[in-house]
Amino acid sequence: MSIKTTLMAGLSLMVLPLAACSNEGTPPQLAPESPAIAAPETPTPPVAPAASAAVADSPQSCLSERGKVAADRLVERCLAVSGATRPPCNVQNPCAMMENEITRNCDSGPADGTKPAECAA
Repeated sequence: MSIKTTLMAGLSLMVLPLAACSNEGTPPQLAPESPAIAAPETPTPPVAPAASAAVADSPQSCLSERGKVAADRLVERCLAVSGATRPPCNVQNPCAMMENEITRNCDSGPADGTKPAECAA
């Protein structure tokens, strides 16, 4: 057998398997169409009431609730008895928040029973 015949035989062996993979003559196969998947409907949240109604439900600042003099006095009492690092003693907070801070700290006073004068006010 000659070299030419051997090369041709080897080349044929390599090309034949590739020819079997050809799609010529047959239309391409398409995946069956699947129905479109719709995103699940999310319920629409209820419409929020007007902003003015939300403000009416929120607690007022102590300043607007009692005025400057009374709010400042409450802040001073709160700061005098509070042991918190960042106490809620601010005229912009509700008076009830500061009063609760005063009550909490006065009720848990020192072991010897002495309480600051601000607890009696």
